Amino acid sequence: MTTTTAPANANPPAPAAARTPQFRINQRDRLSALLTIIVTLIALLLGLLLRNSVETRTKAYADASGVSIQYPDQWRLNTSEAPAGLLVARDDSAPGYPATFEMRWLPADSQAADEEALANAANTLALNRGRDLAAFQLFEIAGGENVKDLPGARASYVFVDTSGGAFQERLPAVVLGEDLLARKGNRVYVFSMLATEADRPGILPLFRAFVESATLP
Repeated sequence: MTTTTAPANANPPAPAAARTPQFRINQRDRLSALLTIIVTLIALLLGLLLRNSVETRTKAYADASGVSIQYPDQWRLNTSEAPAGLLVARDDSAPGYPATFEMRWLPADSQAADEEALANAANTLALNRGRDLAAFQLFEIAGGENVKDLPGARASYVFVDTSGGAFQERLPAVVLGEDLLARKGNRVYVFSMLATEADRPGILPLFRAFVESATLP
């Protein structure tokens, strides 16, 4: 009787499962990572608080008639036309078109209805700007607003700033304008915000604070 011998390794054992490398983070590494995150968050928070403090810091102006206003601390206030009823605060440090706030007052007929007085003031401003500003276009004049608890209106418009002249270092800028008008007695007070579309979102909270700070005699 012939005996058949099975060849060696005919059924080799299954290879051992590959071991997955294990990485262990010791307690010191965990604390270091946590401290890094905490320090980063604190630095970001302090940066935001500092920026908010700088942005909300203001200077005050008042004249003999009782008009007063607060404007951003880093901006320049032009009072050369204050006797004629115009104050202009401008961010001259801006690299492009300088964001600008204006407050002016226009005479109003004390016998005129609020809607008429506001519309007359808005139309007067639009006519003057159409004469003085390049590519001026009035978008709308909307009545029925409440501005500083007074009967008010809102106007929006656009123009192209070419104030740099032929040798200007920057290109002409498209400027968005917004007026808030408030009727009080024989005056219509007008608060204006002038800024590029890119700057407008950051300037809007400052403009609201500018309007709220005003005292109107």
